[in-house]
Amino acid sequence: MSQQHLITQLLTLFFSGVYISTKDLLDIAHKLELDFPAKSRELLLKNLFAEAQNQNKLYETYDMIIALLQSRVREYKKLTALYPHIQNVSTNWINKANTMIRLIQQQKRGSIYE
Repeated sequence: MSQQHLITQLLTLFFSGVYISTKDLLDIAHKLELDFPAKSRELLLKNLFAEAQNQNKLYETYDMIIALLQSRVREYKKLTALYPHIQNVSTNWINKANTMIRLIQQQKRGSIYE
């Protein structure tokens, strides 16, 4: 999967099941000791991946994004336990987030099709 495809998937709620905010991306950059101005989420994520790759921190970046997605899944599960009537929606978000996690894990391993 190309990095642009991964970026598009991560930033599209329909595919990822999670809204990743500019603040979320800036927090990851800060943890990686990378400094970026707050811009559009897409530009920020592109720059984050590019700079992380340049500094050999790409796998760390993937791990942090996976951790963010897993955190959101846990939040969705807590909300579903508190509000069972949202289960139809939250289950969909959880499934999409878990799919996105698997895609990133596959990206970490590398694809034989690239």
